[in-house]
Amino acid sequence: MPTGGVQRQLTLPPAPDSARHARRFVSEVLTDAREDDLLDVATLLTSELVTNGIVHAHTELRVVVDVTERFVRVEVADGNPNLPARREYDESAMTGRGMEMVELLAHEFGAEPLEGDGKRVWFRLVRGDATGAAPGEPDLIDLDAPPVEREPADAPGRTLPITLRSVPVALYCAWQQHADAMLREATLVALDENGVAVGDYPLAAQALGALAAAAHEIFVLRDRDVAAADVSMEIATEALPWFPILRDLLARAAALSVTGRLLTPPSLPEIVALRNWVCEEVSRQAAGLPAQPWEALDVEETGPAAASAVTLDTVRHSELALVAADASNRIVAVSDPAKTLLGWEEGGLEGRRLVTIIPARMRDRHVAGFTRHLLDGTTTLLGRTVTVPALRRDGTEIEVELTIERRPDATTRALFVATLKAV
Repeated sequence: MPTGGVQRQLTLPPAPDSARHARRFVSEVLTDAREDDLLDVATLLTSELVTNGIVHAHTELRVVVDVTERFVRVEVADGNPNLPARREYDESAMTGRGMEMVELLAHEFGAEPLEGDGKRVWFRLVRGDATGAAPGEPDLIDLDAPPVEREPADAPGRTLPITLRSVPVALYCAWQQHADAMLREATLVALDENGVAVGDYPLAAQALGALAAAAHEIFVLRDRDVAAADVSMEIATEALPWFPILRDLLARAAALSVTGRLLTPPSLPEIVALRNWVCEEVSRQAAGLPAQPWEALDVEETGPAAASAVTLDTVRHSELALVAADASNRIVAVSDPAKTLLGWEEGGLEGRRLVTIIPARMRDRHVAGFTRHLLDGTTTLLGRTVTVPALRRDGTEIEVELTIERRPDATTRALFVATLKAV
């Protein structure tokens, strides 16, 4: 432990409000020490560590803040001996991204087991006015000086400007609608015996609500048929620490949806990617980092989904050019005429995502429309014949007349069968 300077500590229960109390505590210590430059980053990273302890440790938490002439050090100790680890994350990851943020923003960080039981996780930020004093030297902080009158970082009424660059408008609107439905249903599942939402669900709802209020302009852009745009918004500072929680709880809810425990359909990969990007952009910019633009997701191969053999065989043996996809937007059956039309005579189209045969410029709108249909039945395509471009295996496009119908199937949420005819 550092010697000299200021050291204060706070003990907190593993309750949702503890992250807020920890942020205020760190804010007060740094404000008293007149360390304004590191306040925002320190409170954000403290929130990450405390939230991680709330979600995983389920024990009492101890927050220790050390302010020396050269650095600010914050540690969070709990009774769970399992050390956090930074990993590569995909759609199945439920939590743990907080360590990525700590590694990105802190000058140093670490985690060590405690004697007996438990662990401590810490980070250190170098002060901008560091003089290079040797360890053990007294720190030059006037403890008798009156505290600086500064509004707490998460004080009600304060906002932070956030810019989302190159937002895919239609996809964003679909994500927000899907996130709202999924979080609402997951919260109902998590209600306690008194009908009160438990855990971090109220905090995630607060973050999503703040985003919806700040980003209403995006829905106006959608109605104007704008494909992509830079969107500026103001997010309440008190909601900023809950965006990592929103990201992780939506991932957890998506996993419940995949297993059938939620009625809300599972998240498509584009929705997952957008969810992570939005939440992480808010956290990055809250820490003073520059905005990073949205990058479209590469088309990925996936395994075939379950569907009844009778339905699949009917599609595969048809003399028409038919392509069947399930509710996860995966192609589960293709007829031989469709393979020929799309240049996939050698096979391999089944099991791929439906966007494989959709031109890149149209994929966001497809995913958005597909998501909205699964949520509320809204559609402009089912039962109608429209002329659209289809993407062939060699990268060329072909105009086709497209008719989509939704067929019942006992083994999947929904099965969509498209009939294609070259124009």
